[in-house]
Amino acid sequence: RALGPGAEPLLRALRAARPPAELGALLCNLSQVPEGRQTLLDRSGWAVRKMLALVRWPEEAEMRRGVVGALRNCCFQHGK
Repeated sequence: RALGPGAEPLLRALRAARPPAELGALLCNLSQVPEGRQTLLDRSGWAVRKMLALVRWPEEAEMRRGVVGALRNCCFQHGK
């Protein structure tokens, strides 16, 4: 909620069966702030599971780079 209405469309796009390739870069940017990392690291873990699945997409290099960056940034989140 601290991110305002901007995070919700990104999370909806992440839930899609085939998210747009540009979403990776947006998730990477979102994960650079503590509130963004908390949003991606919610208790259910669905966002992390989905991002891990996207890392294995062979045809979407842009998506992979962004998602790997987002996952790396999430590693810097200390406690919830």
